[in-house]
Amino acid sequence: MPTIFITGASSGIGRAAARLFAEKGWEVIATMRRPEKEGELAALANVHLLPLDVTDSAQIARTCQKALAEHDVDVLLNNAGYGIMAPLEKPTEAEIRRLFDTDVIGSMLVTQQFIPHFKKRKAGTIMVTTSLAAIIAFPRDAVYGAAKRAQQGMVESLYYEMRPFGVAVKAMVPGGTKTNFQTPLNDTTGYEKAAANQRKFLLDGNAEFPGPEEAAGVIYRAATDGKDIINYPTDSVCARLYAKYEEMGLEKFKEYFYRLVFENQA
Repeated sequence: MPTIFITGASSGIGRAAARLFAEKGWEVIATMRRPEKEGELAALANVHLLPLDVTDSAQIARTCQKALAEHDVDVLLNNAGYGIMAPLEKPTEAEIRRLFDTDVIGSMLVTQQFIPHFKKRKAGTIMVTTSLAAIIAFPRDAVYGAAKRAQQGMVESLYYEMRPFGVAVKAMVPGGTKTNFQTPLNDTTGYEKAAANQRKFLLDGNAEFPGPEEAAGVIYRAATDGKDIINYPTDSVCARLYAKYEEMGLEKFKEYFYRLVFENQA
């Protein structure tokens, strides 16, 4: 029975992925800061809950080593993270450092724990939930976008390091997703209309954002398709926006997006 290790499994995409992989017959090691409060996943026979705060390096080592001692892990899904949305002058130094500790350093330290395991078995998949913000820069996203681009850089570099060992490395790229994704700082001051226009762009004509179940399905496909692909937009809306950016390139896209967000003020 294949096994996946998931960080940030208490909600959103991580939780949906844990449920789906369990339904598909996988052993799921679902990690979260407070597993004692988890009921639904705990009731599933092939789901194993472990405590993991990705800002705690000692706990990262303990939890990952326990999982590796008890399971032959096939897939690592680095999913834990949260966001900040604010003009760059707004977040405090502490808020910036806390986000990077979680989204960047945490995913790097977890991944380090699994690299020797995957190299030894010469198989497996390392996946990281990045963001469309790792590909396309958005206003009020300087901190979160920078963190996600750092994750994206890790993925792309690690791809080359792990490929000689038969290990796949892939980025799961969500756009707007209908979850309880945490944004403890969401400041639109001075950018109120631009923020509304940006939301319209990300909705791409839809009434609401895609749910985490669609993202979970893409994650499952990425874990099982055997394809040599790095970036997987995790829903159909994100895929269209990602394709538009790829087609236009940075210089053309920046002019298009600026007009869309800042000149369309109606």
